[in-house]
Amino acid sequence: MLAASRELSLRRAEITAAEARRDASGFASPGLLVSEVDDARNGRLDRGSVRVEISRAFLSSARTQGERAVGDMEVQAARVALGATERRVLAEATRALYTAVGWRAIVRRLAAQDSLLASAEASVRARLSVGEARYVDVLRLRTERLRVNGDRVAAESEIEVAAVTLVGLIGGDSAAAGIAAASFDSLDRGEGLGALLTVAARLPEAPSVESLVATAADVRLADARIALTAAQRQLLLAEQRPSFAGSLGLQRIGQDSNSPPGLGPVLSVGMTLPFTAGRANRASLEAADRQTAVALAERSAASVAVRAALGVARARYEAARRRATSYDAALLRAAREERESALAAYRITDISLLDLLDFERALTRVEIERARASIDALASLAELLSGAPSSAMMSPSTAGSGADRGRDDR
Repeated sequence: MLAASRELSLRRAEITAAEARRDASGFASPGLLVSEVDDARNGRLDRGSVRVEISRAFLSSARTQGERAVGDMEVQAARVALGATERRVLAEATRALYTAVGWRAIVRRLAAQDSLLASAEASVRARLSVGEARYVDVLRLRTERLRVNGDRVAAESEIEVAAVTLVGLIGGDSAAAGIAAASFDSLDRGEGLGALLTVAARLPEAPSVESLVATAADVRLADARIALTAAQRQLLLAEQRPSFAGSLGLQRIGQDSNSPPGLGPVLSVGMTLPFTAGRANRASLEAADRQTAVALAERSAASVAVRAALGVARARYEAARRRATSYDAALLRAAREERESALAAYRITDISLLDLLDFERALTRVEIERARASIDALASLAELLSGAPSSAMMSPSTAGSGADRGRDDR
């Protein structure tokens, strides 16, 4: 159902891009072809010296391995972001599904209440026609039906909100709307409230906050960021080590008055001297250390914030779960069986209209509160398990851009 999610498609594209960057890194630098003409007096190339050589760096495995390590960490961060997004999207989709099912059940219950009130109104009108009822009873029933219809409109708006939410999570187009409608219908088919109450009654106790913190998206992204900055620091150290280059070529020495022209090989070896740029190297390393410190501080802050948020979410879930399981199904079933008996008793004037309205209103309120408690419990569980990253976290696709820019500037 979520295969067409735009957000998940974005995360998968980020993984593909990170893998492409990793696969494009870690290669040796290209060779360099140099051609040189020297001492060609008066434009006489045959009297000058001509040299052609090819040079290339070698012994650079530490740098190439460092680039590969950085690429691997970027891929890992992108995969962590995808996993976190999948958890959040799935949790929100599940919440939207069960919210729609629950409110559909509430709409049906309100419709049943309106049907009973309509039947009672017909009975009152029949009595009114023979002078055995008061017109105020008709007004009271009409007022009660208006209230019920208002509640039903509000419940239908909750269904629309849940449907729009699910469509947005799936893809936001007409195809997604069709998928959402089919999902609602399949889950709601005749047993929507029963399925909702069954799931709510079997909800487990919330896991410990510590176990939730360890798998929270913010914390896992912060861990990936720490690993990435560590890999970038190792690459920086590799780049600050001496590097070697060698060249091999052929030189033609031009003819002069004393000797004929001749050919000879050219071989050279070069090495960088990092100590000549010691100040720049120390500054770069300090910047990398500062970046690592930032990543560690982000991890600490994320852990504290997530622990506090999860503590609140866990308490909310446990309260909703206890409320959802506090309703006695046997008592509710017995009360429903008494419903038709109460209407029959009202028709033969064994109970008053006010007693009938109080009984129906109380039963409807209990059943609606039971459905809403189940909705709240499932929504709280989805919030607890979603592990959604906060907006303050840096996107995995750009997590290493600052260090990369600094390295390129050097």
